[in-house]
Amino acid sequence: MEADLKTLWLRERKRRELLWTLEHLRPGSEEAKPLLAELDDIDHQDLENPVGAACSMSIDELRERVPDTPFKGSDGHLFVIVLDQHIPQPWHARFEAASALSSRLQQGSYASDWRRFLRCWTRDMQHLAAHRESGKID
Repeated sequence: MEADLKTLWLRERKRRELLWTLEHLRPGSEEAKPLLAELDDIDHQDLENPVGAACSMSIDELRERVPDTPFKGSDGHLFVIVLDQHIPQPWHARFEAASALSSRLQQGSYASDWRRFLRCWTRDMQHLAAHRESGKID
C-alpha cells in the first residue's frame, strides 16, 4: 500500500502543478496543449491504476462525508478541523498536494482550508473542461 500512496502523491502533485499552470492560460491557447496532454495521461493513470475507493466520489458527497471536528488547542483555543482519516483517498492526496505549504494541526487541516479546496477543485475542473472543449473545436 505504501508504494500506491507514493504513486498517488506524485500523480496528484503533478496534476496540481499542471492545473496551477493551466489556470493562467485562456482556453484554446496553444500553450495549453502540452499541459492538457499531460493531464489526459494522468486521467488515464487514474483509470488504469486507481488508488483509493473514493476516486469517483463527487464534491457534494465529499462535503457530506468529511465532517467538521471541533478541536481544542493546547492554549485552549477552539479550532474547527477535518481529521486526516476522514478524507478518503485519492482526495486526501489531492488536498495535500494543493495545500503543501499551508499551516495545519497535527491531527488535521483547518475546515476552512478543506472547504476552500473543494470550491477551488470545482473551479479548476470547470476551467479544465473549457480548455478541453476548446481543443475539440480546432
